[in-house]
Amino acid sequence: MTDADAARLDDYRFQMGHDAGNLALVLDHLTDTITALNQHLVYYRLGPGERTTPPADLPPLLAVLADAKELVRESLQRLKTA
Repeated sequence: MTDADAARLDDYRFQMGHDAGNLALVLDHLTDTITALNQHLVYYRLGPGERTTPPADLPPLLAVLADAKELVRESLQRLKTA
């Protein structure tokens, strides 16, 4: 974990509690990863060269990440209301 991530984790834990803080950082990382993969998809659609469609493995990865993000968000909400 980088120093910036460790500092952000400490902030989240201070604001939300230990477990919710952990989930908040994971949610941030999932969001960043989904954003990066979406940019990758756009590059393959708009970039020069022979490839005009995104690699077949990226859409399923995005779906798995989106499902994981939803589970983390749901858990975070449950911790918030408890």
